Amino acid sequence: MFIGSEALGRIERRGPTRYRFNYSEEALRKYRPSSIVLSASLRLRSEDFTPSESAPFFEGLLPEGAIRSAISQALRLNERDGFGLLAALGSECAGAVAVLREGVMPRAPGSSRIRSLSEDELGRLIDDLPTHPLGVTGSPEGARLSLGGVQQKLVLARDESGRLGLPLDGTPSTHLLKPEPHAYEDLAVNEAFCMRVAATAGMEAASAEVAEVGSRRCLLVERFDRRQDDRGFVVRLHQEDMCQALGLLPTAKYEQSGGPSVARVIDLLRGLGSAHAALGIRNFVRALVVNFLLGNSDAHGKNFALLYDPDAEVGLAPLYDVVSTAVYPQLTSQMAMSLGGVDDPDRVDLATWARLADEAGIGRVIGGVVRRQAGAILRATDRVAKEARAEGWHRPVIDAIVDVCRRRVDQLTD
Repeated sequence: MFIGSEALGRIERRGPTRYRFNYSEEALRKYRPSSIVLSASLRLRSEDFTPSESAPFFEGLLPEGAIRSAISQALRLNERDGFGLLAALGSECAGAVAVLREGVMPRAPGSSRIRSLSEDELGRLIDDLPTHPLGVTGSPEGARLSLGGVQQKLVLARDESGRLGLPLDGTPSTHLLKPEPHAYEDLAVNEAFCMRVAATAGMEAASAEVAEVGSRRCLLVERFDRRQDDRGFVVRLHQEDMCQALGLLPTAKYEQSGGPSVARVIDLLRGLGSAHAALGIRNFVRALVVNFLLGNSDAHGKNFALLYDPDAEVGLAPLYDVVSTAVYPQLTSQMAMSLGGVDDPDRVDLATWARLADEAGIGRVIGGVVRRQAGAILRATDRVAKEARAEGWHRPVIDAIVDVCRRRVDQLTD
């Protein structure tokens, strides 16, 4: 198992979803004991990690639900065989992790292999996503990569000409293309709007835009865990979601299912040992405000992450997967993480945020942070709605999100 080109350790099979991870001798010599190298839940030590300790991180690299099932069928594997799926798909995961068979080395930066796609080919891959999620097929030429989550997406890379293509043989992907599902009208516009609002309000957020591929509207997202080095080569940045960092399986991503709470995430950020821990906590609170005001009740433990930038200290990753679920009546309004003991967004007021501050031990200045953030988000919704009209991607869902935001700002000022 590698991070970038560094051999970090080995995963041994102890059953279909039972992994035993151990760090390499090189890693043990290079880093201090208890360092966070792979995961905050797998701090550096010489002893092997038990299957129950190892599983949350490695299961968290794999897709979930129907996507995992479809990929397993394409590869003729049992969907419970997480080890087999990682062996087949692990050359391109979230972050900088590469899980490779013994004796296989990661592809060197700059030696990319991308199969360019015409718009017709891209359209056919989108149509095939229900049976070949992420672009994974049983063919040797098919994409071999793993990415967590339950939403259909195509994992792509830009070639030297700027065209989108399929990354092959462990080539780093750079973009995700998410076709709009028929069940949720204008979902791509919804997410593009929410992500731009967050960025306009001063938050670090993944870049996302609406793209038309044939007759399908899609969301094109630039990966925040990739960047170009000074030679122009795409390199991977290590990341892990909050479930992985807290040692929780993906099935426990919702607080009501035993998943991360706001207080647990803040404790994790506080315990990273970073000089910028206070900034990370502040940005997390601002992210909570963004999700609340825009009506995203699905901000669960896998939708927040840590980013391990080699040029900076570990910190909160840019926002991603921010979608207003409130505009879809068929979706639950129960928030994935409660705020001050409240999981009904209609009952959230400034007193709720004050209770949250007490529970998480973050002081009483939160009221000012929430009010300032609320004003910034409300102004950003109006500005981005105008931009969407001028750029030609405005849809009625945007007006619905703006209405949600105004109502929730009012809750905080009554």
